[in-house]
Amino acid sequence: MDNKKEKKFHIPWGLIFNIAIIALTIFLIVYFIFSEGGFMDLLNSGVHISLAWLITAVFVHLLNIALDMTVIYLFTKQTNSEFTVFNALIASMTGQFFSAITPSASGGQPMQIVAMSRMGIKPSNSTSTLMQKFLVWQFTMAAYCIVAVTAKFSFISQQLNPTMWVLSIVGFAAQVLMIVILLLASFCKPVTTKVVNFFLNLLGKLHIVHDVEEKKKSIEATLTSFHESNKQLNKNKALLVKIYVITAIQMTSYFLAPYCIAMAFGIHCDIFDMLCAQAYVSMVSSLIPLPGGSGAAEYSFSVFFGTYFSAQTIKSAILLWRTITYYGTIAVSAPFAWLRKKNKQIESDVKIDTD
Repeated sequence: MDNKKEKKFHIPWGLIFNIAIIALTIFLIVYFIFSEGGFMDLLNSGVHISLAWLITAVFVHLLNIALDMTVIYLFTKQTNSEFTVFNALIASMTGQFFSAITPSASGGQPMQIVAMSRMGIKPSNSTSTLMQKFLVWQFTMAAYCIVAVTAKFSFISQQLNPTMWVLSIVGFAAQVLMIVILLLASFCKPVTTKVVNFFLNLLGKLHIVHDVEEKKKSIEATLTSFHESNKQLNKNKALLVKIYVITAIQMTSYFLAPYCIAMAFGIHCDIFDMLCAQAYVSMVSSLIPLPGGSGAAEYSFSVFFGTYFSAQTIKSAILLWRTITYYGTIAVSAPFAWLRKKNKQIESDVKIDTD
């Protein structure tokens, strides 16, 4: 009788998911290039595309990345005087890459913490910096959506089909919920601690989380560091205003790409309408737990911008938009992916720095 235990076969769900995402991405690219009314048909039709406007679309997206780097630099410089602009570039590009390739951009911030740890920044400090940055981004996005609904309700409502109405309501509710959670974490430490401990106890009873008490101590240390960072930030009102202004400009630059693409096709449209439409596209696509909101981003773009682009140009517009803002971002930031494979000790240290 063989006493050796039989090896259990484990389905590599992570690998299957990654293969499925790659297959979906390739399918979408091929579809928008070679299907009827796709990019190849557009090139063969002789339609003029303004290279200057396409370069402008690339420029505004690069400006978005540059401003993201600036916000990281300004936040981190407050607690780490030796933090440089080049350090901020590495942190920003690392976040851009891992946000693009992971579901719901979930890998961006953890890998930024790893990258910043390599620069000698304590994980507790980098976590606070990135949480504050995320809070500012969420507030600015919510403000953008409120302005879009208030100022352009007639325009927005005309573009929405029943599916998009549901996604818009859910998306806006998710934005509000996220802001409430971040505000509690930022300013109501006792409440946050009670909520976190409740869920940790529950997960412990379900045997999902082990060493519950150790996890509580770790999270307590992180919350303490986060609150201290918030206190320092709130004392510097000028910096806070500057960061909100920069974030608003950053978001606007990101939202400008569809307008530039429309102008490249010779389509003259209202720039504010395009900004509001892109705000909705971003909000809806962020709900889909796939890298880059694949599928949802393309669909929502076709719904909101379908009235501007003709059947002959809409697929090419989607392809150019995704190439500039998504595939191009992955290509530019890919060299920073090597950070994940270097120094595994840093990754373990990222869990929590209690020093």
